[in-house]
Amino acid sequence: MIFVTIGSAVKGIEFTRLIKKMDEVARNIKEEVIMQIGTAPYEPQHTAFFRYCSYQDILKYFKGASLVVGHCGTGTILNALKFQKPIIVVPRRIKYGELNRDDHQVEIAQKIEGNPLVHVVYEIEDLENAIETIRGRIGAASGSGSFPEREKLIETIKSFVK
Repeated sequence: MIFVTIGSAVKGIEFTRLIKKMDEVARNIKEEVIMQIGTAPYEPQHTAFFRYCSYQDILKYFKGASLVVGHCGTGTILNALKFQKPIIVVPRRIKYGELNRDDHQVEIAQKIEGNPLVHVVYEIEDLENAIETIRGRIGAASGSGSFPEREKLIETIKSFVK
């Protein structure tokens, strides 16, 4: 299952751009896709979705996922890493009205870019390609059961958040 999450942003700074693109991409994926869409006005046509759930239930989605796709929020990244799940992050952007102060998610993405656990997608049209790439890596690494760069990435994120 691919789990897509946009976090808990409030109405007015939804991440509809990611939800729409992921719904489009889901048509071509032969794997279940479940999306947490928050207050996004667009409702996916090709995937299961929900707006919000409890933190414990969200953790179940992270744990059960083969791949996580989400915004570049630190909670989303840390939850994926907690369960050693590969993650594709798409930073929310102020120029699209997805943030209200600054482009801090781009800054986070730049700090974690290049880590083998995380794939950063800056342009939404690159999302489908990124999913194919990561799913190929998952298949190749399915026997290993671990990601050696996990601890280094967690420390990088923690130092950025401080």
